[in-house]
Amino acid sequence: MKPVLMPHVAEAYPEQGELLKQAIADPQIDEPVRVIQLFHMVSLANRLADGEYGEFGVHKGIMLKVIHRFMDKSRTLFGFDTFEGFDKRDIETENYLYRTKWTEGNFSPTSVDQVAAYVGDGTAPDNLTLIKGWFPESFLGHSRRKWRFVHIDFDLYQPIATALDILWGQVVPGGVVMVHDYGCYGFPGVRLAVDEFCESVEVMPIELADQYGTAVFRKPMP
Repeated sequence: MKPVLMPHVAEAYPEQGELLKQAIADPQIDEPVRVIQLFHMVSLANRLADGEYGEFGVHKGIMLKVIHRFMDKSRTLFGFDTFEGFDKRDIETENYLYRTKWTEGNFSPTSVDQVAAYVGDGTAPDNLTLIKGWFPESFLGHSRRKWRFVHIDFDLYQPIATALDILWGQVVPGGVVMVHDYGCYGFPGVRLAVDEFCESVEVMPIELADQYGTAVFRKPMP
């Protein structure tokens, strides 16, 4: 197996390089390029004056932990998930759009406690808030929050389309939005949701080079 080609920042700034190495060394990480991508995108968001960090679609918390490693620790990281796999309502929409093999409950259930402990290496971090439930119902009470970084990994059309519509107005100027599985042909609803949304707000998504493709775009500055 070839060694991971680290970005030059890891050599130029040893402290940041050590953070990258620790994140990539996690046994749960099977795609180091996603870690490096998140490092760069979260670092961009860290420079902004305002806003929190959010992951929408947490599952086991693998990328949530990566985001937590790299974020501004004075801010809070929010994670939204059913923690019980796909919801029946979202699967019904998916079946309407295309013939899908996915069913209610796909993706093994996790728990808030398990994910929090994993992110904090055994102890839930003080700056991590996990919200269990079906999105957007689980988002009630967060409509006035500002976001500097958003990572969406819901896999299915309806929750992604809804999240983009709801969150965009709360993303601060310059804020970073990433949507995983943009290049995954097992989840064609992801690309559909992203392309529809980006056309409506006149921004262009850039597809990154991880295995299942991540789309990234930034909120324009006024």
